Amino acid sequence: MAFEKRPGDVDDPLEATGIGRSIELRPGGQLGGAEPLEPPVAADFPAFRRLIFFSVLGGVCPLLPDAVGEGSAVEAVCTRMVAELGASRDLALAPDEVQILAAGGNGDGAHASRPSPRAWLQHLLRRPFPRFAVQDEARRSAEVFGRGYLLLHAAGLEMADFHPPDRTEAIVRQVRAAVDETLRSGDDRPLESTIAPLLRRSASLLRRAADLLAGFLRRVPGPGVRGISPGSGALAAESELLAGLVDQIAAALWNDREALAGLEKSFETELARQRRIAP
Repeated sequence: MAFEKRPGDVDDPLEATGIGRSIELRPGGQLGGAEPLEPPVAADFPAFRRLIFFSVLGGVCPLLPDAVGEGSAVEAVCTRMVAELGASRDLALAPDEVQILAAGGNGDGAHASRPSPRAWLQHLLRRPFPRFAVQDEARRSAEVFGRGYLLLHAAGLEMADFHPPDRTEAIVRQVRAAVDETLRSGDDRPLESTIAPLLRRSASLLRRAADLLAGFLRRVPGPGVRGISPGSGALAAESELLAGLVDQIAAALWNDREALAGLEKSFETELARQRRIAP
């Protein structure tokens, strides 16, 4: 992993969360220095922790009172995450590019149809019986983490051409497709296995976080609209509530170099394939 030091007087959207950091996370290569066994730079941990916060917030979404809104709530979390992480990399992502990278489905913003009666019943059982929720929580959490982590990884890859002015919509869609295929292949499953036990022990906390998130999502005007508005206080409130759990998961994943390196390698292979098949 390479690291980039940012001057303390540079405005950083992640800095506004109160978490604070002076060195950015830049996934890629080894999770540490140039040598495989070199330990990570301790000062970079807060940036990684911020990514984990979004991951945990994604894991909260299956517990939202409205099952129909789970997918759009995950998209709302991913939208804020992509915008923040993109700004931290000076990617200058346009709103339509953020949507491509964060939207549900294939990146066109289309949402899943109303769940089946069986899915609806499973949703109703999640809150009173936490064991029914853990698998979905861990799956969503690993998915959001994977999207954020691989976005940062793409920003550090010369082959991705992800920085302006070279970036085009086609390149953004290639990155999105490579992320989708990497996650679809199950390369984030080891991360999911690491996250699940920690979520299982935090059932009551996650329900409180879900109720808090639902309240913020309902404040967005317009029928069927989901979003986390900048300045709403949603992220600050959730960050304070979930701080302990975020610390636990961040520590666990930070040390899982093998799983993260595997995720990076799979993404690079898939991105190269996407570039070859591009018209």
